[in-house]
Amino acid sequence: MAKYITISTSGDPGNAHINIDLILYAETNSGTEGTIYLQDGTKKITVTGTNLTSGFGENVNKALVLAAQTSWTNVVFPVDLEDDMTVTALTIA
Repeated sequence: MAKYITISTSGDPGNAHINIDLILYAETNSGTEGTIYLQDGTKKITVTGTNLTSGFGENVNKALVLAAQTSWTNVVFPVDLEDDMTVTALTIA
């Protein structure tokens, strides 16, 4: 069964669901940009927002580990954006 991380965005109400089987890892590039690298190596998801240096990449990676360690009936894991992080957009390139 597929498992997903979810990222809450302020620019588009609701959550973006990303299949964890497609993700290699995530990193924070700056306070306003992070990147989620996808397995095929040719695509990535660019995340824009505010205060992302507060742990965005680390929190995505933590959500991936939690998703992998839990029961097959728990399929959605939110990325903890903490109190000061805001994601405004996700772009696949």
